Amino acid sequence: MRNDAYVRRGFGRWRRVFPLLLLFNSALALADPAVLLETARLMPADGAPDGGYGRSVAIDGNIAVIGATSQQHPGSGTTTRGAAYVFERNSQGAWQQTAKLVGTNPPDAFGFDVAVDGNVIAVGDPDRERVHVFEKQGSSWVRTAQLGLAPSPTYGTGNGFSVAVQGDLIAISHRDDNGLALYRRSSAGWQRVASYSDSFAEEDPTYMGPHVDVTAGAAVFGTPSLFEHGPAPGHLNIYSPGANGDWATPTVTSWEHPDINGDFNGPVSISGNTLLAAGWIFERNSNGTWELTNTSTRADALDDDESTVVAGEAAFQLDWVYQRDASGAWPRVAELTTSVESELNRVDINSKRVVAAGAPTGAVVNGQAFVFELPTTLDRPALLQDGFQDGNAQGWTPLGGSFSVVSGGTSLVYRQTNTTGNAAALLANASYPDQSIQADIVPRAFDGTDRWFGLVARYVNSTNYYYVTARSGGGVQLKKMVGGSFTTLGSAPLTVTLNRTHRLRLEAVGDHVRVLVNDRPVISVRDDDISGGQPGVMMYRTRADYDNVLVNANPGVPAVVDDFTEQRWKLVPTTGSWSLVWWGLYLQEDLTGGASLLTNTWGDMGTYGDQIVEADLRPTQFDGADRWIGLAARHIDANNYVYVTLRSSNTLQIKKLVNGAIQTLASVPFSVATNTTYRVRLETVGSRVRAYVNGELRLEAADVTNTSVAKRAGVVMYKTAAEVDNFSLFQP
Repeated sequence: MRNDAYVRRGFGRWRRVFPLLLLFNSALALADPAVLLETARLMPADGAPDGGYGRSVAIDGNIAVIGATSQQHPGSGTTTRGAAYVFERNSQGAWQQTAKLVGTNPPDAFGFDVAVDGNVIAVGDPDRERVHVFEKQGSSWVRTAQLGLAPSPTYGTGNGFSVAVQGDLIAISHRDDNGLALYRRSSAGWQRVASYSDSFAEEDPTYMGPHVDVTAGAAVFGTPSLFEHGPAPGHLNIYSPGANGDWATPTVTSWEHPDINGDFNGPVSISGNTLLAAGWIFERNSNGTWELTNTSTRADALDDDESTVVAGEAAFQLDWVYQRDASGAWPRVAELTTSVESELNRVDINSKRVVAAGAPTGAVVNGQAFVFELPTTLDRPALLQDGFQDGNAQGWTPLGGSFSVVSGGTSLVYRQTNTTGNAAALLANASYPDQSIQADIVPRAFDGTDRWFGLVARYVNSTNYYYVTARSGGGVQLKKMVGGSFTTLGSAPLTVTLNRTHRLRLEAVGDHVRVLVNDRPVISVRDDDISGGQPGVMMYRTRADYDNVLVNANPGVPAVVDDFTEQRWKLVPTTGSWSLVWWGLYLQEDLTGGASLLTNTWGDMGTYGDQIVEADLRPTQFDGADRWIGLAARHIDANNYVYVTLRSSNTLQIKKLVNGAIQTLASVPFSVATNTTYRVRLETVGSRVRAYVNGELRLEAADVTNTSVAKRAGVVMYKTAAEVDNFSLFQP
C-alpha cells in the first residue's frame, strides 16, 4: 500500500441520511455519519521531533510507517537526518515502534514519501533522487537496495518524490520528463524493468514530479495542468503490462482532464478495477476500459476493498470516509477526528484500517500520527436535543432531587432545587453503547464547600457510571464509579461562578472518555470499565438549571479552530477588504457593502447542518443606520444561510437568507457599541437556532426548513468595519 505526502484540494458533498428518532417532545435532528476517534496514537520512541514527523504515512495490515523529514532534535535546535518510523500491531492489538529507518547521506529528505506492502518498505529521498528499500528479515528491517541511482543525468530512474509498493513491484516518480520508473524484485535483487513518461514540461521549479501507484496489473501517474502557459488540462496515464506480463510493452490509456484548467496533480491509488486519481474515481469495465464514474469525493486514498475512500484536509480537524453504495454513488459515511484536537491532512487506508497524520491545533511543527479502525456498521442514531421549550420533561427519569421545568429568564430550563444530597435525572430512550451528552448548566446555589454539578454517561446503576463534576471551589473532574467506589480519572482548571452558564460535555465513546468545556477537549483518557447504561444530569448538594441538552453517539468535533496567529487558510475572505494582523486577528475595513470570512472548503466540502460557530467580534465603525456584524452557519452559498446579527440599531436578530430573500426568525433589544468586543455564538442544531452573547443565551428560534447538505460557516457583516478573533466551528 502507498500514500502521498500532498493532499488534493476540494471535496464532495455526499452524505447518508438515517431515519428520524423521536425523543419525547424534543426538537429533531437528522443523523450525521459516524464520528470515529483514534484507536491508537503513534508517537516515536525518541520523542516528538519538530517539523517533519507525519510528513508521509502508509499502512498495510498490522504495519504502519510514518515518514519524517527536516527534523529538529528536541531541545537542541540541531537538524537531524530524515527518518521513517515503523510501527507494528502485536497479538494483543497494541501498536509498538519496531524500527527507525534512516538514510545514508544526511542531511537529506529521507521520509518525504513512504510505502509498505508485506515485508517491503520503500522510503523516498527526493533531495538525493533515490528510494531506499527495506525488507523484513526475521524481526529486523534491513536495507536491501537503493533505487534511482544512475550516472547523471538520472533520466527515468526515479527521484523519490512519490513511491509505491505492491508485491514484487516498486514504482518511483521522476520529474525531468514527468513519469515513473518501475522496478521488479527477482533473484538478482530489485531491477528496473520499465520507465514511462508523457514528456510533460512543468516550468514551476517547485514541481517535484507526479504521484504514482502500482498493482500487478497497472501503474499510474498524473500531471498538473498548464493553465499559466496554456491553458492545457492535466492528464492521467495508466499503463498495463503487455503479453506475458511484459512491462516494457505496455498498453497505455491517457485521460485528459475534463476541465481545461483541471489537473491530476494529486494522490493516486489503484486497487483491482478501481482507480482514485486526485479525488476522481475511475472504474475498469468488463471490456478493460477505464471510465470516470465519480468526481464528488475528492478523496486521497483508496482501500483494497475498492469501495472505501478517505479524504483529508488541513483546514479541518477531521478526515472524511466515503463508501460506494448499491447504486454506485459514494456517500460520506464517517468522519475521523482525534481525542487531542489535531489537524489531519495525510492519510492512507488498508483493510478498513486508516493511518492519518497532522499537527496539533495552531501548531506549525510537531506532527502526530493516529490509527483508526472502521467498524462494519457505521450507522448512528440521530442527535437528540431537549431545550424544554415544550414546557415538560417528558422522557427524563429523576433519581432523587426535585426537578421541574420552569422559566430561567430567556428560556425554559430543567431546574433541580433540592440541596440536601445527590440528585440525578436520566434519559430513558438514549441507552446507546457510545454516549455523548452536552448541556448549558447554571448553578444557582451550593450547600457547603466542594459541592458540584455535572453530567453522567453509561449509568448502569447507582454504583456504576462515568461522571463529570464542576466543583464549587473551581475546577472540573472526570470520575468513574465502579462497584460503589469512585476514581478520579482526570482534572482540569475551570472557573465556576454562581448564576453563570457553564457548558460541559461528557463523552464515553468506545474506550475514549472525554470532557469538553465550551466545545474544547480538556480531559481525555482511555477506559472501558463501564459499558451500556444511560446518559443524564447529576449534582451533589447543588441547585442548578439545565438547558439545551444534546445527546448522541458521536464525539463532538472542533472542526475548525483558528486564533489567526498564523496564516493557515482555515478561513478565507469571500467579500470585503480583509487583512491578517500578525498579533492575532483579522481586520475588515470595507464599509461599502457586505463582507464575509468563511471556512475554507477547498471546493465543495464542508461540515454538516448541525453547526456551532463562535468568534470574538469587535465592530470598529458602522457606516449608517441599522448596520450589523454577525456569524453565519448552514452556509450553502451567498444567497442561502442562517445568521445572527449585532446591529447598530441596538438589536440582536436571528435571520436566514433563502434564495436571496431575508427572513427574520427572532429579534430582541440589545445594546451594541463600537470598539467593544462581543463573544458571539450561533448554534444551528436540528430545527433549533440559538444565539449567545458573552456566554449567555439571548435569543432562540425555530428553523424547520433546515437541510442536510454540506455547508460552510463564518463571519458576515454589512457596511461595518470590524476586528475578528478566536474563531471556532464545532460539530456536536
